[in-house]
Amino acid sequence: MVYLNSPKDLSEIVEFDKARRKVRSVKYSASYNRRTRKNKAVEKIKLYNYDSLDRLINIKDSLGTDSIIYRFGPDGRLISSRKNLGNFIYHTEYFYNPFKTTTTQMRDSIVVYEKTKEYEKSFYVKKTSGYNYEPKLKKDSFLINGEINIASFKDYQDLERFENEKILKNIFKHNGQLINSEVKSVFMNDRINEYELHYNY
Repeated sequence: MVYLNSPKDLSEIVEFDKARRKVRSVKYSASYNRRTRKNKAVEKIKLYNYDSLDRLINIKDSLGTDSIIYRFGPDGRLISSRKNLGNFIYHTEYFYNPFKTTTTQMRDSIVVYEKTKEYEKSFYVKKTSGYNYEPKLKKDSFLINGEINIASFKDYQDLERFENEKILKNIFKHNGQLINSEVKSVFMNDRINEYELHYNY
């Protein structure tokens, strides 16, 4: 077992089997002082399951609301994952030669987000592109003690689509280490942001 934080102020307990695989984790409520440390409660228990080839195939929680399922192809490589998180479903597909991933997010069977990541050297992101839907911000008026008040609200029945794209020009040293990335980001359809990332080892 591994105690995260400390045995006296537990954050999480992780259990491993004889093959050193994570098989169970118990997450505890947050603590901020001596009183909350004494009243810690179990928030969630996760169970990790493996197939006959020792590959992690799913993670399930004790509440039955959250789970992750992994699928592998005939060549043994990961081809998709599906994460259920409350009312949201995240589905990711994995492609190879070249390596890229596409993730879609669904809320109540409606796709509200999609992002594709393209990689170089099978690890470093060189481009992301996709879209997301956001509820439109609207206003409504109502009376309080005879006075008209105006309030803003998000209309989840009226969604607006936003396109996003980020391109990274990655610069590597002769030994393959990434040292610099020149980034150009276009978000919310037409907003542009350009910046550089520098890496130190």
